[in-house]
Amino acid sequence: GRRNGSHRRSPSPQKPVPPPPPSLQARGGEAGGSPLARHTTQVAERTRGSTTAAPARERKPLKNYYVTPSAGNPHRCTLVYLHGFCGNAAEYLEGDWCFSYPWTRFASPYAPGLRVVLPMAPRLQQPWGELRRGWYTYRSKSRNAIGDHASLAASRERILEVLRAEIDLLGGAAERCFLGGLSQGCTVALDSYVREAPSLGLGGFVGSVGFLPSDSMGFEGVDEAMRRLVRHKVQCQRPVWLQCATDDNEDVPWKLVRCSLRSARDGGLPGLVVNRVHGRGHCVDEWEAHHISEFMQEHAKEAYYDT
Repeated sequence: GRRNGSHRRSPSPQKPVPPPPPSLQARGGEAGGSPLARHTTQVAERTRGSTTAAPARERKPLKNYYVTPSAGNPHRCTLVYLHGFCGNAAEYLEGDWCFSYPWTRFASPYAPGLRVVLPMAPRLQQPWGELRRGWYTYRSKSRNAIGDHASLAASRERILEVLRAEIDLLGGAAERCFLGGLSQGCTVALDSYVREAPSLGLGGFVGSVGFLPSDSMGFEGVDEAMRRLVRHKVQCQRPVWLQCATDDNEDVPWKLVRCSLRSARDGGLPGLVVNRVHGRGHCVDEWEAHHISEFMQEHAKEAYYDT
């Protein structure tokens, strides 16, 4: 598909957004920085094809942005969510978008007991010459397949590390930890979910405009992992919600998505729910927020109980 930057349009004018709750205010952030709760993980960025650490000028720490439960509310559930190719994790916190994610105070309904982890992807050298944020490098500008397996391996390792840490914070209640993402972030998060959910015991998956990864697309080992997931009597029943744009003909074409889903449907993944949307192509905008909100209301009810 075409690689044309962040998968968001500029928002239309709307009523002023109230200031973010205390859980979104900066905690020891940089002077002049965005007023967001954030933490940095010491993971050096690497460029495509590199087997050694990137040059010092590129060795910047990767950020994880966090939204903590609002004041007085216990941590009941966690969502780990990956942004799309060329995207930015901070987009999910900045009120300018006016999208009603369940962790934003102006959301209706708002989930006061939800903790959200929003990792920031590294900048990777793409084969057509651009340095773009992404969870892996593409094989070419016109294909969604993996170009550099090391870039995917680094993302897999990082996601697993985040999931384990969040499950520990939940006291081992992995069924209250969820994973998801948008576009390339959806696909990479799905890769990690299929591989790790049975052993970790994750609560489910929610994502938009991605495809189900396969060995043929360069996600080595995921086909066998899918077979293990289908055989797992408990995990295969847990929800996997995908929102798919049937009029996306360029970025993540519906033809690719439809073919990728056959393995899950034919293999017997009863928890799979596919929500087909039409009318906006790849840029589903606030439909993404609605999709997440509906999923969390149904499968993370504990997060909505205000104290």
